[in-house]
Amino acid sequence: MKVFKILFFLLLSACCFAGDLFELCIIKKSGGSSPLSSSVEAVLKYLASSTSIDPPQEAVYLEVGQGIFDYPFLCVTGKGSLPDFTRKETALLAKHLSSGGFLFIDETESYGLDDFYRSVKDFSSGIFPSAALEKIPEDDVIFRSFYLQPKAAGRNSVSPSLYGVRIDGRWVIVYSRNDIFGAWARDESGRFIYSCYPGGEAQRLEAVKIT
Repeated sequence: MKVFKILFFLLLSACCFAGDLFELCIIKKSGGSSPLSSSVEAVLKYLASSTSIDPPQEAVYLEVGQGIFDYPFLCVTGKGSLPDFTRKETALLAKHLSSGGFLFIDETESYGLDDFYRSVKDFSSGIFPSAALEKIPEDDVIFRSFYLQPKAAGRNSVSPSLYGVRIDGRWVIVYSRNDIFGAWARDESGRFIYSCYPGGEAQRLEAVKIT
């Protein structure tokens, strides 16, 4: 893998940091657990070793509530469709994003369908009716924040593009269809859990760069 807070940086450009402190908050639904622990641990270690940022060793997992306002960088992962947020949860997310927050959405499996993509479009248009979900241009600062011109790669290669919602010149939502986190996942022995298809280890390196 050549050329990562879709996700790190994605994250140097899209997030708000308190000095050099970076904390990742992963949104979960009630009673749910996240399968992302090994991916998140690997990403945070990489961020600490490759930049001047000093992140905690673990991410924070929260349901949507007032607590999200303590974390500028939010992350949602899933397959099939986005979680079914309540009206109150949607309003809180809208307030968070409108107040300087950032949301990264990582689609973990597409099954060759566009259901998750459509759910992201519906979610974003519900929060920001006047701002459409769009492809992020290849010359955008997101692709130049750490490595120059990384590909929008992940464990999968569903789309060559990242998508986003921009408000007042700022990307408030960035969406990957390629399971970026999945490219980082390791087992207890430190071996990668998933192969990257179709590009193998070169594709995994591109996922590292875009993170």
